[in-house]
Amino acid sequence: MEGVPHKSEERWLPYAAAGNGLRNYWYPVMWSRSLRHKPVGVQLCGEAIMLVRDRGRAFALQDECPHRGIPLSAGRQEFVGSWSCRYHGWTFDLDTGILKAALTDGPTSPICGKVRVKTYPVEERAGLVWIYIGEEPPPPVEADIPSEFLRSDTLAIGRISVQRGNWRYACENGFDDGHSMFLHRYGVLFSAFRRMPAWRRTKVVNDGDGWISRDNLERVFHSDYPELGSWPRKSFWKRGGRRNRVSIRLPGVIRNRYEDQDAVNFVWWTPIDQSHYRMFQIYVISAKGLRRLLFCLRYWLYLKPIHHIQFNNQDAWMVRLMPDTPPNRYYRPDASIIAWRKLCESARGQRCSAHPDAHNQHAVASQRSGPPVN
Repeated sequence: MEGVPHKSEERWLPYAAAGNGLRNYWYPVMWSRSLRHKPVGVQLCGEAIMLVRDRGRAFALQDECPHRGIPLSAGRQEFVGSWSCRYHGWTFDLDTGILKAALTDGPTSPICGKVRVKTYPVEERAGLVWIYIGEEPPPPVEADIPSEFLRSDTLAIGRISVQRGNWRYACENGFDDGHSMFLHRYGVLFSAFRRMPAWRRTKVVNDGDGWISRDNLERVFHSDYPELGSWPRKSFWKRGGRRNRVSIRLPGVIRNRYEDQDAVNFVWWTPIDQSHYRMFQIYVISAKGLRRLLFCLRYWLYLKPIHHIQFNNQDAWMVRLMPDTPPNRYYRPDASIIAWRKLCESARGQRCSAHPDAHNQHAVASQRSGPPVN
């Protein structure tokens, strides 16, 4: 049943039930430059939303006319400040969602003012359109935007793609400590000439401002494995051992700081529905003038094709291959995944985001899962 957790997930009932996303948060949905007078239909946390720009301001309405269910994004604007359904001309106020006119019923239509469509808070920051989705009053949008995006000289550059899979597993992959040392060892140029650890020991720490981070305690680049032999093979062309600090915060954004560059790499996984998410991959750097231009060239010529496409597509591939309810037999490096799930237990309005069937059917279920991670 959709939304009902597998037995191996019963330890994490609220998290397992939030397949459509954590509510009561601001999410990025698109680049501001891409939103014009032509409406754009998006889906966020399982809800269909129409975005449109009017008099320079972005508006968001439920993308469904309450008359016959036609998407409002198929409609048109007949009057400033309003939007009309393409089917019968039901016309809604963009700010409040209230039905202002039923054009094909004349100016005295008695249904006016008695019907409304849901509206969503919308803000624009750092070149992105942000939508708040949830039942609680929204906090300022800045509460959910990393501070690096809000500086006056910030350059935010990247790509947005729609991927198959569940947003939770994409977040887990992003903060997962073990996968990068094997999955990304092969088939990508981004790490082809860098020496990568065979294994490492980490601990998860609170970094403040909502972030939890992985601290490296030990890194080992070559080991002998009982009854198997040595791994990995030594390659003369691999040099160095690039250090980075990976952090994650709610509602599902990774921050990756590399020791050899000023730019910070962020990845958002914005839930579309149970089986799709929108992946925002964005480099942020504080730069002006020539330095800003040079970083743009570096991004388009190197970082986008080599990192954001080839490298991160390996992650999207794994999330796409993962079953809806993975078995979840944990091993030591999964301490990072466990820490992320625990963080989600404190999400805003977590009870509102849980699927009711999950709580009704599993409230008295035994709390079985894989062995705890120390």
